[in-house]
Amino acid sequence: MRIISTLLLAAILPLSTSCKRIEAKLDRLARAAGITTEDAKPVKATEPALTPEQQAMEARLLNSAVFEAAKPEEIVPKAVAFELNKSAVVAILGYHDFRERGGSPMIIAAPKFREQMQAIKDSGIPVIPLSDLLAWKKGQKNIPEEAIVITMDDGWEGVHTYAFPVLKEFGFPFTAYIYKKYVNIGGRSMSWDQIREMMKSGCEIGSHSVSHESLRMKKGRNEADHQRWLLGELKDSKEFLEKNLGVPITSFAYPFGIFDDSTMETALQMGYETLVTVNNQKVTWDSPMGKLGRYIVHGESDTNFKLATSFRGRGDVASNHFLKAEAKNEEGKLLIELKPAPEELITERQPTIQANLKGLGTVLAESVKLRIGGFGVVPATYDAATMTVSYQLPYKLRREDCAITLSFKRAPELADEVVNWRFKVDLAASYTPVKLP
Repeated sequence: MRIISTLLLAAILPLSTSCKRIEAKLDRLARAAGITTEDAKPVKATEPALTPEQQAMEARLLNSAVFEAAKPEEIVPKAVAFELNKSAVVAILGYHDFRERGGSPMIIAAPKFREQMQAIKDSGIPVIPLSDLLAWKKGQKNIPEEAIVITMDDGWEGVHTYAFPVLKEFGFPFTAYIYKKYVNIGGRSMSWDQIREMMKSGCEIGSHSVSHESLRMKKGRNEADHQRWLLGELKDSKEFLEKNLGVPITSFAYPFGIFDDSTMETALQMGYETLVTVNNQKVTWDSPMGKLGRYIVHGESDTNFKLATSFRGRGDVASNHFLKAEAKNEEGKLLIELKPAPEELITERQPTIQANLKGLGTVLAESVKLRIGGFGVVPATYDAATMTVSYQLPYKLRREDCAITLSFKRAPELADEVVNWRFKVDLAASYTPVKLP
């Protein structure tokens, strides 16, 4: 094979040399004849001129991002849609008049009222304005799992003198239902200045009709006349309060709690959005807006107050012993260690709820009960050795606020003790865009 290659190379080399000699000779002859053999410069092809339309199109292409290098897209997690808590329960309390001492069905002694408000404060059950209840019923916002609304009927001066200072001290919002014929007329009626003063500190105003007469009693009027009178009771009182106070009046309290479906429909058509009764019923998501239940609190009996403040069979705020989440022993150590801590803002949407009860001494294991807002009573575990209650949430929280209620007994003969706390969830942290390198 090597011999064959050598022979082929030997044959090719003479041919290459011969060709070069011939090329050189032809070049000399051409020069002698005056013919140049310099390489001719290639003629550049000319392109036809662009039309104005083509020029504009070319400019758009050059200025666009068509020819730019593709950039990696940022992965942005999709935010979870707002979720309405339809399991909330609200108790509306109804009061009338107040005085310094004594009591009657419609008059509460000031010390008793303070005692009731203190019990609510100690329980940790939030007091919310009626407007929040309305917004929740409209699907616009969430409210606490359990909440209380406070209302005052008629416009007695005792509300301003005795109840208002206590409500202001505790930071409790409330609604005052006023009827036209008993406002700013002297005597025991509230003045406009007193009403406006309360409004500056969280008081909302509702209508209680013009005359405070039963809306169903015709008093000799025929059907047409009664209907005109009814419209006046609803419409005139609303416009009267709106004109003098400069705020929309959207809630109405039936005088004596007496109404029928026709009255309710007429009131709703007049622009009222919430109508409250005197029926001892709590408000839930399914409660009709035209007949929201209320518990009228009497001066000589705590029965309705206890019924109103007893949630989900747990006992009322007056009979239960409520422990503050931050309660400490004589050494300054927390009686109950809670995780997540009260009012803590967490980013973990599926946390483990824990409560260490060692600081309490003894607890009946069978009495321990844990309730979580949106979940109800959950099957929490109780480790008697460490005295720790714990529960791992089965799925991620979708709301910014989580309320916890823990109840237990220290001995069979003792009343339930209850501790309420809530923590916050930073939902936005879960949806922060991920920046790619």
